[in-house]
Amino acid sequence: MATMMNMRAIRSFQGRRITPAVIKRFASTGEPSSAEIDHHPSRIFDSTAEEQELDRRPGRGDENLRYAHDLPRAEKWPYNRKREGRQVNPLPREYRHISVKPGTRPPDSPVHPLLGEGYEVGGHLKRGISPEDKFDDEGRRTWGEWGIPVYIYTSKGDKLFNMPNLWLRDHCRCNKCVNPDTLQRSFDTFELSPQVMPKEVVTEPEGLRVTWDYDGISSDHVSLYPWEWIKKRSIRSGGQVRAPKIPDHALWSERIKYMEPSVPYDEIMASEDGVAEWTALIRKYGFCYVDDCPVSPEKTKELIERIAFIRETHYGGFYDFTSDLTMKDTAYTDLALSPHTDTTYFTDPAGLQMFHLLSHTEGSGGETVLIDGFNAANRLLKESPRDYKILATTPVVWHASGNPGITITPSRRFPVLNLKVEDGPDTIFNLLQIRWNNADRGWVPAFNNHIPVADRWYKAARKFDEILKSESMQYWTQLKPGRPLIFDNWRVLHGRSQFTGKRRMCGAYINRDDFISRWRNTVLGREKAMRQFL
Repeated sequence: MATMMNMRAIRSFQGRRITPAVIKRFASTGEPSSAEIDHHPSRIFDSTAEEQELDRRPGRGDENLRYAHDLPRAEKWPYNRKREGRQVNPLPREYRHISVKPGTRPPDSPVHPLLGEGYEVGGHLKRGISPEDKFDDEGRRTWGEWGIPVYIYTSKGDKLFNMPNLWLRDHCRCNKCVNPDTLQRSFDTFELSPQVMPKEVVTEPEGLRVTWDYDGISSDHVSLYPWEWIKKRSIRSGGQVRAPKIPDHALWSERIKYMEPSVPYDEIMASEDGVAEWTALIRKYGFCYVDDCPVSPEKTKELIERIAFIRETHYGGFYDFTSDLTMKDTAYTDLALSPHTDTTYFTDPAGLQMFHLLSHTEGSGGETVLIDGFNAANRLLKESPRDYKILATTPVVWHASGNPGITITPSRRFPVLNLKVEDGPDTIFNLLQIRWNNADRGWVPAFNNHIPVADRWYKAARKFDEILKSESMQYWTQLKPGRPLIFDNWRVLHGRSQFTGKRRMCGAYINRDDFISRWRNTVLGREKAMRQFL
């Protein structure tokens, strides 16, 4: 029975989690309950909803729980075969800090639940002499020129993160290293010695405290790295950017006309809470109306400046225009405009755009069409992944050259679909920006890296255009005085029908980064926003 209990304990460790089926079996047979079984120090029972769903699937209970003799056995790993005068199943030395004695459960680390047993408050992590000496006498990892190793435990298992010394020293956030007023790094990273080494490494309740030897700038500098900070930077790989969580973006079709997002003008102008609601709706849907705005250019300008400074372009800053072709652009005519995004010819296209129809006299028409470009791209991805890939990987020339003295083109060519991570997953949440304006498109390359792409690009672009022109994608509306429209120019395509009479329109552009900064600070709060990049 003891042997069986011990084997079950090791099975619970290797499987990381004990499934409901196993717990139920213990209870029905009178064998030790899950609370009595020694297991991996991670929060085994703090499972996610996704993991709980997996546990309900047939056969989930036993297939991932392996016995100790199934664990990898590299020859370099020594084994602790005797404990308390008896033989035990061998475990690799890297796991020796985990007890497998049946009948008891080791307490969580007194330092932090992310860490394994063996890290003690005020405990000194030992230094190894050479790369071959990476374990101390108790089986814990040592630090040295290879960095400082820390085990991070998650619901998916343990992660060994070897933190490089230079990386750690460069990321010290103390008041000497980071100006407390500007939050900017206040030392020259490249004055640090590439061979910088700790003098002492201590585990504290709040984090890992490192005292540095002479680092090229000073001696005995003390850095504290919070455990949550370490976890956040160890689990993510450096070259990847997390996709936005689904609540940040709600994809929509023409049925959005039944639930148009809007915020009262007075609420936006009265408080930061009103701005927070406004920016949150823009972020989620890609557009938003403002109700009961005074019908004047001055009040419209004050409104958009509640988000950020107005962006100056070759059109000027805040614009107030009619269809008189003052600028050599079809927007300054009464012609119909196909759905498009603006300023595709800038290296950094405008982030937000506001339209406020001040008046429309002696005529009719001019309805506005909006399309959720992310939803259209998502449909393209589902219906034709190859076409999606072509539009995401074929760089195209864009330009603005209609006005005398103006010849604008991006610093490099950009594809129609711009991804957050070029080699990232083909999901709609890896999509960052859409550049789509057939009027401002220059030439399409016949070859890309010596591979013929012209025919493929035109086929893919035609498919995307068909999706954009489908009635289910197009939300048509009539702009009205006193109800400005603001939209995300990186996501939402806009156009209009032909009109007669005289229309007067005002509005402006805002930079994308300025908008996202305002959204972060009003919706997330400054402290939470800063934790994303500090």
